[in-house]
Amino acid sequence: MKKLVSLGFPLSLCLMFLLSSYSLQDDPNGKAGASGAPGETTCNATDCHNSFAVNSGTGSVTISSSNLTDWAYVPGTTYTISVTVAQSSINLFGLCFEALKPNGDNAGTLHAGTGTQIKNKTIGGFQRKSITHNNNTGATANTHTFTFTWDAPTTDIGDITFYVAGLAANANGNEIGDRVYSTSQVVTAAAVGLDEIAASKEAVLLYPNPAQHNLTFSTSELSTLVNEIIIIDLSGKTVLSLKKSDWQISGNNATIDIESLTTGQYTLCFAANGRAISSASFHKIK
Repeated sequence: MKKLVSLGFPLSLCLMFLLSSYSLQDDPNGKAGASGAPGETTCNATDCHNSFAVNSGTGSVTISSSNLTDWAYVPGTTYTISVTVAQSSINLFGLCFEALKPNGDNAGTLHAGTGTQIKNKTIGGFQRKSITHNNNTGATANTHTFTFTWDAPTTDIGDITFYVAGLAANANGNEIGDRVYSTSQVVTAAAVGLDEIAASKEAVLLYPNPAQHNLTFSTSELSTLVNEIIIIDLSGKTVLSLKKSDWQISGNNATIDIESLTTGQYTLCFAANGRAISSASFHKIK
């Protein structure tokens, strides 16, 4: 009679190990580091959704924003980003989205929205943060839009690139027959020139005007991002720059000292991290 030999490894533990290994290899949620950014693949990589070449189908992936005008960011501002993946006769979609500096590091801060999450993966020495889909949250007919937010860097760091890969899955229980689409979008720092400042609406009331020694304005009319006042003369030269710590704040009003200015007409610019976001004109008298 043959004897059964126990290996000292309970069957239940074997099953747990196998199930755990399977879930790690076939995670139904989106994967980090698969946006198609430099140093990355997309979800079209080997042993993934690679039945067809990227962007070879009739579908698409697009990036849009309701408040990122002309793809120009103002430092410290929060923007709503939408990624739309589309393909007819498909009912399940996913994504991987990243915002990166030219050196490959994260640019700004991503915040997950409904149906998405943040995942990390180290690429080129940087722990990149990716917006990816949660399991089955992209289950809509023909198209799905994932919406989340992005905080622009607090200072002007130059050009930033959004990278995204979108997945159009046939929901057949495996990775065969799915389509992958990718795109990117360069985002530049918003620039405000003197002509734009001069033409802007004087949304902030300065008083007295004309002024001799001091100017006062209401802080309640200004964005909380404003941290500097820049005063420009008629030639476009900056003649005075005052940090927020230089303002004399009393309640909802703030006063600045303009005693050092010579007689003439000036434009006062309220700035956030060196970029004007509002302006008003005043006359200095002796």
